Amino acid sequence: MKMNLSKIKGANVLSRENQSKIKGQAGVDLSLCGCSCSGAVTGPKYCEDYFACPQVHDC
Repeated sequence: MKMNLSKIKGANVLSRENQSKIKGQAGVDLSLCGCSCSGAVTGPKYCEDYFACPQVHDC
């Protein structure tokens, strides 16, 4: 079902140029990621996909 967005109060129609300037984000906070003393990645599950720890980590 399509909806006519021009009828929504406060909505603006963006030009192609304006749409191309919109920057997206993965929505992950890498500041929550870290390394344990054993060298394992700590934090939320997605940290394993974005973060790597050295095998030897000084604590």
